Amino acid sequence: MIWLFKLIALTTALVYLSSFQAMAADTPESTALQKISEETAVLNEKKSKVLNNYQIDVKACWQIFSVNDCLAKAKREKYLGLAPLEQLEIELNTKRRALKEQERLQRLSDKSNPSQSPSPSIKAAP
Repeated sequence: MIWLFKLIALTTALVYLSSFQAMAADTPESTALQKISEETAVLNEKKSKVLNNYQIDVKACWQIFSVNDCLAKAKREKYLGLAPLEQLEIELNTKRRALKEQERLQRLSDKSNPSQSPSPSIKAAP
């Protein structure tokens, strides 16, 4: 389970790093991406709390007589706690992908925009 906490910590770090990129640009899309990154970080913290509670419950289960029932209950509670968070994460990822695609299309349209003056090309004399 330690690898799960490391994975969550790594994901959170990547979200923070991507939020610095989003702060560099002042477009509305980047502001929305920054907000999504912040929401993702909060979501990861909530997931971490659910997983920590699960670990505490599992340790407590080994102290009682009916271990299997207790473990099953702890697992159910973990999944019930994670289900809405995972659904929210899917929605945030969908929004993030849509915004990034919108930014990509904007960059492509800026590159192909004929109103920009191209750099003068030097032709060799015949």
